[in-house]
This record gives sequence, C-alpha cells and structure tokens, in this order.
Amino acid sequence: MRKLGFINYRAVVQLTNIISKPILAFLMVFRLNVRYRNLRVVYRMRGPFLVLPNHTNQWDPFIISFAVPRPIHWVASDGAFRDSSLKWLLRAGGTIPKIKGQSDMVTLQEVKRAIAMGHAAGIFPEGEQSWDGRVRELIPATAKLIRFLKVPVVVPLIRGGFLTKPRWAWGVRRCRIEVDFKLIIDADEIRTMKTSEIAERMRSNLIHDEYRWQRERMAPIHSRKRAEHMEAAHFFCPACEEIGGLISSGSDLICRCGYRVHVNRCGFLEYPKGGPSFASPAEWIERQNEFLLGRMKTRMEAGDAVLLRDKGVTLMRAERAMPMRAVLSGEARLYKDRIEVGEPGGKIGKYLFTFLLSEINAVNTFKQQKFEFRFRGSQYRFAMPSRHVSGCKWETACKGLQGLELQSWS
Repeated sequence: MRKLGFINYRAVVQLTNIISKPILAFLMVFRLNVRYRNLRVVYRMRGPFLVLPNHTNQWDPFIISFAVPRPIHWVASDGAFRDSSLKWLLRAGGTIPKIKGQSDMVTLQEVKRAIAMGHAAGIFPEGEQSWDGRVRELIPATAKLIRFLKVPVVVPLIRGGFLTKPRWAWGVRRCRIEVDFKLIIDADEIRTMKTSEIAERMRSNLIHDEYRWQRERMAPIHSRKRAEHMEAAHFFCPACEEIGGLISSGSDLICRCGYRVHVNRCGFLEYPKGGPSFASPAEWIERQNEFLLGRMKTRMEAGDAVLLRDKGVTLMRAERAMPMRAVLSGEARLYKDRIEVGEPGGKIGKYLFTFLLSEINAVNTFKQQKFEFRFRGSQYRFAMPSRHVSGCKWETACKGLQGLELQSWS
C-alpha cells in the first residue's frame, strides 16, 4: 500500500507539472518578461538533482519550474500552507513545507522522497527573500544536505527578479528577468569534497547585486508605483530619524517631516538635494538597523521600559501548516526581555499575551510585513493594521535583543 501511495503521488506531481506549463508560459512571457540561458544544463540531466537559486521574489519557484522539464519539489515556508485552498495545490505540485529557522526531519524525509522519485528538489539556500537586492548569507546546513544526498547541484542565478517585484511590494512591475543555469557540482565530485568546499562553491556561484547588474542593463520598470510600500523595508527616515514615519505614494517615499525619495524609471533612488542620501538601498537598511538598535540601547540605559511599539496589531496563532487564527488585537510592545500584546496590566491569556525573548525562536518576516516567531511549540504572527506598518523592524529589534551584543546591555 505504501508503494502504491508513492506511485500515485509521483503521478499527481508529474501531471500537475505538465498542466501548469501552458499557464506559466503566459506569465513568463507577457507578465514577467523572463529570458533563460544555458538551459542545456537541465535538459541533459538524466537523474535527480538539486536546484539552488538565489531568492529574489515570490515568483522564483514558478520562473524556474517553467524552464525545467521534470517536476521540482520546492522547500517552502510552512506559512504558505496555511491557506487551505492553496495548501492542496502546493501539495499536488510536490511542494515541501519547512518551519523557518529550525532543523526539520520531516522536511529532510520529503526531500529524500523527491530524489527517490527521480525528480528535482528545489531549495533557496538563503532561507528567505532579499530585502535589498543582494544575495543574503547562505544557510550552512545546505552544504551538509548536498553532501548527504550526493546528487548534482544546479544553480539558476536570477537577475532582475528583485526589481520586478521587491520583497516589500505587493504588485508586480514589468521589468526584465534573466535566469542563467549552471551545473556547479556533479555527483561524482561531491564524494571527494569537504562540506566547507561545497559551501564555498555555492557561495561563489550565488554572488549577485541587483543594482550593480541594473547599472549595466538599465532595464526600464513599467509601473507608476515603483515605491509601493517601500516603507516595509525602509522604515527609518534619515532626515528626522523617526521610525515608522515614511509613507509611500506612487513612485515616491515621503516622511511627515517633508523628506522625499523618488524611485526612478530604472529603480534607482533619487534623494533630495542637500538631504541625507545613501550609495545603495542596502546601505540605507544597514544604517537604519544600526540606528534602531542604538536607540534601543539608549532607551534601556535611560530606564525606558518600552523599546518598540505598534498599535492596532492583531496577534494570530497556528500549529504547523495549519491556518492562522486571531487571538486578540491591541498594542504590541517590545521590552528588553519580552514581547507583550494587549492591554498593559491586563489579565494574561485573555487581554494580554506575554512572550519571553529567551523562549522565542525562528524570528522572521513572512512575505512583505508579517512578523512571525515560534513560542512554546506554536507559531505566532503580527497582522499589522495597515500595509504601511513594517514587520521587518520587529524582526531586526528582536534578533538584536537576542544577540550577544545587546544582551550585554541589560
């Protein structure tokens, strides 16, 4: 019976892969303007293999799956499975759920099953999408997985994906996407490589900076909303140093103090004359993160209890891959040792939820702005009151407090 289930599942995944191709063809050509290079790399594959792309936007799995003949079983955040209607479609396509920030034996077994089917397994070694167009630090466990599976490794390097749909944007802006396939390790070579050598091979083949690439291409972005919800990532105004005061409108990001940044037709930031400016979006994000952590340190030294707060937050909870359910709504507050949501001094469990930072893990931002973490076996999420409120600042602050540097302040 188990063997029959394996065969049926394989057939369903293969059928879903075939049916999806015509639908994806329209998306790739007319909506995303994708161009592929070195496709012979995947067309010559005869057995299972690993696909390890950089992660530029939420359409990356579809962009790559369209070009690869055999099904790819993508490892995706279990948050994507919380919509019951989408869950069955993802399962039919062979998608594998993974809890962010944690080792997961169930996920490993699913990857092994995909390889046993003769299919490909797709993993984003960064773990999440980029906020600034640069490839993030790779997860070390990926190199160990490659050495364990001993199958060829293909890297499709995606260029232009971030400019087409930045992580902070809800809508797609037609630009230009290039995908360059490269076989970086074959099966025989893996047997003689150390884990550190595999990790270095991955790293050297996944180097990409979207804005450097764009300076050479200057591909126009066809959209009148090029700054749409940019404040989800850029929550700090460098002029007045306010956190959360920036609001996007069309192709502009505007602060209450009057500071205005324009996103031009090629996606580059144009700053006001005489005002603060940055060499790249990455530099802005690095500066704002340093400022946020520095301000928290100052507040802690001054004896201020609340380090960060947002009103109108809805706290949601779920178990693994199950739908999120609202628990309560109220003000979210960050202290040096805990997060509170609800009425200050309220009854815990009904009007107030408290989460000790020492027991929180898997801190991340889901999609554009949903702040998530795990606490005592459950998954929690902050649903923000509007799209203008950044969840990324909560991730930055919590990770900072959990780090050794900030813990030494208390």
